[in-house]
Amino acid sequence: MGKTNIEETVIDDQVQGDGPQADAARQVAELRTDVDTIDAAIVTMLAERFRVTRRIGLLKARAGFASADLQREAAQVATLRGKAEDCGLDPDLAEAYLHLVADAAKRGHERLASQASSC
Repeated sequence: MGKTNIEETVIDDQVQGDGPQADAARQVAELRTDVDTIDAAIVTMLAERFRVTRRIGLLKARAGFASADLQREAAQVATLRGKAEDCGLDPDLAEAYLHLVADAAKRGHERLASQASSC
């Protein structure tokens, strides 16, 4: 098999034809379809997550609670890191995901609290 510069390989250009590279390219294309489906599902779930956290933010704002709950966040980090390990996923990636979405949710909660206090 010839050496290929992976930075310049366009898999879609390799799908046509015969031989091991074309076979591999077709398999990659099929797997990418799976990845695209998974990505769409993740975005759908993320949108649902933010609908729920918006409701949490509204309740917190009405009750005068802070946007952050550090005890809850620490528990979630531990839970997701454990789940990641169980699933063979890098726990640091799971934690980075959690911080990304939790920070975005807290910013939304802060906006809601600001709007509630200005009424």
